[in-house]
Amino acid sequence: MNKKNSPKNVTDSLPPAPPLVHLADYLPKLPPCIARKKVAWFTGGAISSKKLANDDALCKGPLVRQKIGETVIYPTEYFLAYLESRGVRTIIVPQL
Repeated sequence: MNKKNSPKNVTDSLPPAPPLVHLADYLPKLPPCIARKKVAWFTGGAISSKKLANDDALCKGPLVRQKIGETVIYPTEYFLAYLESRGVRTIIVPQL
C-alpha cells in the first residue's frame, strides 16, 4: 500500500517515545511489546485490558499501538509511558 492510499492513522515510523522517569529500570527487563490482553498480568491487575481498550477509544491510551492480526500490542516504551501518565509513583517503605 502506498502513502497515497494508506489510512491516516497508519505510519511507517514511530514517534519518539516519551522519557520515562519512574519505570525506566523495567524497560530492559520486559519484552519489546506487550499484548493488550496481557496488561493485567504485567501490571499485577492494576490495569485491565478493558480499561486500556476504553482509554484507546477515548484517545487516552498509549501513544502507539500496533496490530498483529486482531491482537493489539503496545511497544513497551509507550506502554510504560502510559502507566507513568496514569500516576505511577515509587514508594520506598522505611525500615523500622
